[in-house]
Amino acid sequence: MGVQRGFTLIELVIVIVLLAIVAGFSFQFVGIGAQMFSTGSERLQTIEKSRFAIERLTREIRGAVPNSVRVSGECIEFVPAKVVGTYYDTPIRPDSSNEMTLVTFAGSSYATNIDWGLDGTERVFIYATRPNFIYANNPQRYANIEGNPSFNSVESLLPLEPNSKFAKESPLKRAYIGSTPVSFCLSAGNLFRVSGYGWTQGQTEWTSGDLIATGVSSDDPFDVTANNKQSNNIVTIQLQFGENAEEQVFYYREVHIPNAP
Repeated sequence: MGVQRGFTLIELVIVIVLLAIVAGFSFQFVGIGAQMFSTGSERLQTIEKSRFAIERLTREIRGAVPNSVRVSGECIEFVPAKVVGTYYDTPIRPDSSNEMTLVTFAGSSYATNIDWGLDGTERVFIYATRPNFIYANNPQRYANIEGNPSFNSVESLLPLEPNSKFAKESPLKRAYIGSTPVSFCLSAGNLFRVSGYGWTQGQTEWTSGDLIATGVSSDDPFDVTANNKQSNNIVTIQLQFGENAEEQVFYYREVHIPNAP
C-alpha cells in the first residue's frame, strides 16, 4: 500500500489567508470602481440639470422687454416681449384715436404671409425707460390691448383700450408688445418659474411654481445693473447647483438685453 499525501493544517490556513487577502483587494477595487461610477454619474446629472436651468433663464431673460427686469430678494421678474416693431399714428395727441399702426415681422422670419395674434392681456410699451413705467397702475408709457385681435400682414392696425395716451414718443419709433410678467424665484433650494399671475405694481417673492431645478443655492442669485438710455440692460445670474458639497457646479453669467427705446 502506497503512502497517501495531503495538505497539512498549516498549509490550509496559509492558503485561506492568502485567498482572503486577494478577495479583500478584489472587493476593494470593485468598490472603488463603483464609487467612481456613482460620482461621475452624479456629477454629470448635476451638470445637465444646471445647464438646462441656466439656458432656460438666459433665453427667457434675453427676450424681455427692455427695462422690465426687476429683482426683489431671491426673485427676478420681467415682461416677455411677444412682438417688437416700429409704429406710427400712435395716440400721443389728445385728439388722436385709440389705435396705432404697427409694422412688424412677428410670426416668422421676414415672410410675406405673417400670422400672429393677441389674447387681450398684453400691453404695448413706448419709451418705457424705467421699470415703474412697465408695471405702474397709472399708464404713462403703455396701453392695454383692446380685445384679442389677430393679424396677417406686416403693417397692422392695433386696437387699444379707450382713452389710451402715451406720454412720450420713442426716438426710434419702436414699440414692444409684452405678455404678462414671468418670475424666477429661488426658495428652499428649489428654483421655480411662476407665470400667469397678471400685472402687479409691486413685486411678489414667490415660494412655489413650476419646478426648474433642485439643490440650488446662492447668496445673491440675481442682480440688475443700473442702465441709461444708451446702454444695454445687464442681468447677472449667480447660482450654485448640487446637493452634494463635493459635486457642485457654480455658474456666473451676464445676460445682455438690447436697450432700444
